[in-house]
Amino acid sequence: MLYVEPIRYLLVGILAVALLETGCTLKPGKGTLAAPSAGTEVMEPRRPIRHEEYEIEDLRRIPQDLGRLAVAAGDRLNLPGECRSYLLDEFRQHYFAPWGAPGPGEEPAEIRDYMRQQGRGTWYGPNQRKVPRRELREILDNCALEGFPSRSVPAVAVAPAHLRGLPSYQPLYKSPDDAPFDMISYPQVKLNEPLRVRHASADGVWLFVETAYSNGWLERRDVAAFNPGQVADWIGGRFLVVTQDYAPVPDGKGVGVFRCKVGTLLPLIREDAEEWQVAVASAGEGGGAEIRRVALPKTAAAPFPVPFRPAEIALVGNQMLGEPYGWGEIYDLRDCSALLRDFFLPFGIWLPRTSSDQIASTPGRADLTALPPARKEELIKKSPPFLTLLFKPGHIMLYVGLDPQGRPLVFHGAWSIRLKEGVAPRSGNGEGGEHPAQRTQIIGLSAITTLEPGKELGLVPGASLLEKASALGALSARCPAAIPDIPSR
Repeated sequence: MLYVEPIRYLLVGILAVALLETGCTLKPGKGTLAAPSAGTEVMEPRRPIRHEEYEIEDLRRIPQDLGRLAVAAGDRLNLPGECRSYLLDEFRQHYFAPWGAPGPGEEPAEIRDYMRQQGRGTWYGPNQRKVPRRELREILDNCALEGFPSRSVPAVAVAPAHLRGLPSYQPLYKSPDDAPFDMISYPQVKLNEPLRVRHASADGVWLFVETAYSNGWLERRDVAAFNPGQVADWIGGRFLVVTQDYAPVPDGKGVGVFRCKVGTLLPLIREDAEEWQVAVASAGEGGGAEIRRVALPKTAAAPFPVPFRPAEIALVGNQMLGEPYGWGEIYDLRDCSALLRDFFLPFGIWLPRTSSDQIASTPGRADLTALPPARKEELIKKSPPFLTLLFKPGHIMLYVGLDPQGRPLVFHGAWSIRLKEGVAPRSGNGEGGEHPAQRTQIIGLSAITTLEPGKELGLVPGASLLEKASALGALSARCPAAIPDIPSR
C-alpha cells in the first residue's frame, strides 16, 4: 500500500510557487503536429483558451489540442497488451489497497508529531493576519492525538471531499500574501473512493482516513463504513469511469447531485440502451454504507479502463485544457500532479498524488540535474510521448511531442514564471552592487506549452522549465521487458 508522508506536502508546497507551463504541435510518428488521419475523431477542447487574455506567446501560438498531438505520436503511443494488463493490475492493487489487510502504513508517531508541528507553527489566515495561538491550540486539541490511531475500519467516500492536514477548513498560509497555497489543503477524494478510517476528532465532526496515495481528515458526513461483503462485491465487480469532467451524478437518495471529476470509478450494474445503471454508496443509519442504484447518460462515462488511443486521449485531456490552476485541488480544481493523475485514471494507469512521488514511480528514470539544456532536449525527444513524465522540483509535466520547430511540448498545470524587470540594489542601503529585479507572471491554468514559456518576455536566467528539469521517466518502463526504457545519459 502506498502512503504519502504528510511532511512531503509541506515541502512540495514551498517548492510549487514557481510552477511553469509550455505547449505545441507534432508530426505523424515523428513529433510534429498534423491533421488527424482519416477515420480518426478527436474531441476539440471544451474550454478554449482566449489567446488575447494571456501575455505568454506559447498560449497565443500553440494549438491547445491533445488529440492532434496523440495522432501525430503514431506507433510511439502504443502499449503492448501485456503491458496494458500489467498496468491495470497495478492500478487495481493500489486503488483497493485501503480495503486490504491493515498494513503498517505510516508510523502513527510520525503522523502525531507532524500534526503537532503544524498546530504549533506560525501561520497566516485568509485575512493576511497571524492565526491566533488560541485557535491553533483548539484545532490541535480537536485531533485527540493522545489516542491516535483509535480504529481501523474499511470505508468509502460518499461524496467528493477534501482531505485536510488538520481537522479544520481554516486555510494556513506560510506568509500573509501566500494565497492560494494553503499548506493543509491535501488531495480531493473522489466519490466512492476506497478509504480506511483510523481516527476521529474530539468533537466527532472529522475522521482521519488513509487512501491509496495520502492521508488526512475528512468530515464524517462524507464517509461511510464498508462491511466485508460490500468490499468483496466491489473489488470483484465491473466498473465505469467518468469521462465527462464534472459530470452530474445523483446521490441515489433523490436529495442531491454530485459534480464528479474525470477518473471517478462507479460499479456497473447494467447497461441500458440510453444510459448506464451504476452503484453509488451513501451513508446510512449508524454510519454504515448503503448501496443505491442511479442512472447516468452514456456520454458521461465509459467502461473501465478506456483504451489508450488518440480519440480517448482527446476526450479526457482536452476537457482539462484551460482549466484554472487549483493548489491542492482547492475550489474543486487541479494542480500539476492532480491534473496528470486524473488524466491517467480513466486509462487504468496509476499515479501517486505528489509530483515527487509521481516521478519516483517511473523505474529507470534519467537524472537530468547536471546536463546542459541541449542534452536534456535530446533525451526528451527520444522518449515516448504521452507516457513520459518530466520533473523539476515542485512540478510535474507530461511530454506530448514536438512543435514545428522541433521543441518539446508538455501538458501541465502551471502557476507562474519569473521574469526579469530592470535592476535593483542587492541590499536595502544600496550597497553591494546591483542584480536583476524580478517579477512574477501568473499563468494559472492547465495548458500545452514549450519548456520555456515566457522566454520572449525575459525569463530570469536559470528559471525556465528546461533549465530546472531534473528527472525524466516513462510510465511504460514499469512493465517487465515491455517497452524500451527512457534513454540513458
